[in-house]
Amino acid sequence: MNFSRLKQFALIGVSIAAIAGCSSSYKGVGASVGDAGSAMSQGLGKRVSFGGQESGESYTTRAPYNQVYLFAFDNSQVANKYLPSLEAQATYLKKHPGAKIMLAGHTDERGSREYNVALGERRANSVAQLLRLSGVAKNQIRVVSYGEERPVAFGHDEASHRKNRRVELIYEATR
Repeated sequence: MNFSRLKQFALIGVSIAAIAGCSSSYKGVGASVGDAGSAMSQGLGKRVSFGGQESGESYTTRAPYNQVYLFAFDNSQVANKYLPSLEAQATYLKKHPGAKIMLAGHTDERGSREYNVALGERRANSVAQLLRLSGVAKNQIRVVSYGEERPVAFGHDEASHRKNRRVELIYEATR
């Protein structure tokens, strides 16, 4: 196969992926963010209001969307405000047994590399445990920890640290 033909196939593939990304089979109402930092979402047959959403968080009751859950300093306990979102993710995953997610644990820059990798793993495992308790199959969940290696905020202040203490729930493409 010559190079020109390969470029044509690549262009067709990218075009199809772009078109598929623009379409959606979700029939629910989208999430909107209010002025006071709270998010409201209507989905799963009920209206849910989230108060106290922090900068760097993204969570909703709409699945399957990637989510970011923040954690307190040196803590791996999932905050109660994330439970509706995790339940929505679990409901989606149970209805779609072929869907797979990666739970990526992250920390801020404080602590040793080894400690932060372990803390990131504990955080991701806390989210995984809640999903499994809700009935999600173990083979649908992959846990990784990046520790402090992939920050979203590069400052050395508390606001940056808060954004980096997170677990990212990421839907993976099935092969």
